[in-house]
Amino acid sequence: MHFSKVAAFLAGFSLVLAATVPEKRVFTNNGVTFRGEINGHAFEETGTAQEVWATLKARHPEIELNTTVIDEPKNEKRDKAIPPLCIPVRGHPWSMGHSEWIDDGINYLIGLKSTMSIDGNTCRRISCSWSSAIHWCNDNDHSISVPSGTLASFAQDLRKYCTKGCSIDGRRYCRTGGQEFEDEERYNVIVNMERC
Repeated sequence: MHFSKVAAFLAGFSLVLAATVPEKRVFTNNGVTFRGEINGHAFEETGTAQEVWATLKARHPEIELNTTVIDEPKNEKRDKAIPPLCIPVRGHPWSMGHSEWIDDGINYLIGLKSTMSIDGNTCRRISCSWSSAIHWCNDNDHSISVPSGTLASFAQDLRKYCTKGCSIDGRRYCRTGGQEFEDEERYNVIVNMERC
């Protein structure tokens, strides 16, 4: 009798524990699909922002990356969870990336001025320079599309709130890392260190 009570307790405890442990998504380095137009050249390419830009630049050497920020339309409200989660993030073994290379990725995302698409229930690397990555995760069961500048704004928030290690004399590089959620449309952006 005592054994069955203990077994029932352990079974119930296992169910509660399973419900509280966050699902771990598989991160892929396949990139996402970028659709847009630069200097009159329409494009649809898959990869990271840096890979897409390299392909476009090889095809059209005359184009330049314009990193001027374009404001989001006023009617396009984003439900960002501010402040974001900064590394260390419980349950994830992430390390912080180099801030200057995260800025580089942000500039590529702004400059491509495209719409990006991602499949449901996936995380994809959308930028990576010098072992500093930006990932986009879709928590929906269906694919979604978001402007690249919007995703850049999430990475900018992480730069603002989750940057550490900067020395006043500038001898040490700043490090950035964390995760920010868009609650209404159910996606998030992660900045961390990753080999690339």
